[in-house]
Parts: sequence; C-alpha cells; structure tokens
Amino acid sequence: MAVYLTDKDWSPRFDSAFFTCKIISRTLRETPPNDGYAIGTKGNHPAVYYHIKVNMGKKELIVKRRFSQFRVLYEELKKSPPAEVSLEQKQQFNHVHLPPKACFFQKIDDEFLDNRQEELTIFVHNILKIQNYSKHPAVEKFLRLDYMRDGSLADAS
Repeated sequence: MAVYLTDKDWSPRFDSAFFTCKIISRTLRETPPNDGYAIGTKGNHPAVYYHIKVNMGKKELIVKRRFSQFRVLYEELKKSPPAEVSLEQKQQFNHVHLPPKACFFQKIDDEFLDNRQEELTIFVHNILKIQNYSKHPAVEKFLRLDYMRDGSLADAS
C-alpha cells in the first residue's frame, strides 16, 4: 500500500511506497477510455474526462475519470470507510465535499469546467491526505495504483 504525498512534497526519487496525483487537464470524449474501470460510466454518450497524472516511484500514468466516477468513489468511501480508521479520520472525511452535480439547465462552459476541475483536485487531495483513505481498495482502483504497483507499467524515463 502506497503513501500519498502532495505534489509539493513529491519527488521521483521516492520509491513505489509513495505516490502523488494531480488533475492536469480534461477532454470531451465520445466513448469511455478502455482502461478496465467502467464503474460510474453510463453508456457511450459524450462526457468530460478529467486526466489525473499519477506518479509512483519512477512510474507515471494518466488516468481518465468522469465526474460520475468521482461520485461513485465518494459514495463507496462513505459507505465503507477503511477498516483501520479512527473516529477523528471519519469526521475529517465528513468534511470532504464533492462538487455539486450540474443542473440540467446549467450552462456547462469552460469556466464551469475549470471550476469543477479545481474543485475535484481539492476533493481528491482532501480524501488522500486523511490517513488510511489512500489505501482503500476503491481509491487504489480509481487511481490504478494496484496496476502501477504490480509492475504492469514500464519505468518512466
């Protein structure tokens, strides 16, 4: 299980016992990415995917997730917190907020998407900085940490 470090504390000199992540961009895709993580996707209609750069040791991966997948992650963590979590950590998680879902009449323009990307970055950081939450199986799958740790990726140069 890897330990989360903020982007500011991260260094590629760290081994695979540590990781960091950051939402770096977004794209509108017609179909979901074929990465084996279909949780929270609803059919094959266009959707905005947020690109999360995940670094673990010398490995780097770009994970693409849509807003509904962030929501599924949040609900999973709320429903089944990590096994070894204190009351204080649960209370910290209760203060983590997912950005609100867009209303059907809301204009979804670049400003809206920029704000949502920033809010999702804060959301992910706030979850990962709570001890033991970064080790939750749902987080591992969402960020593909299990895939990176198992040596399935070549070392980045």
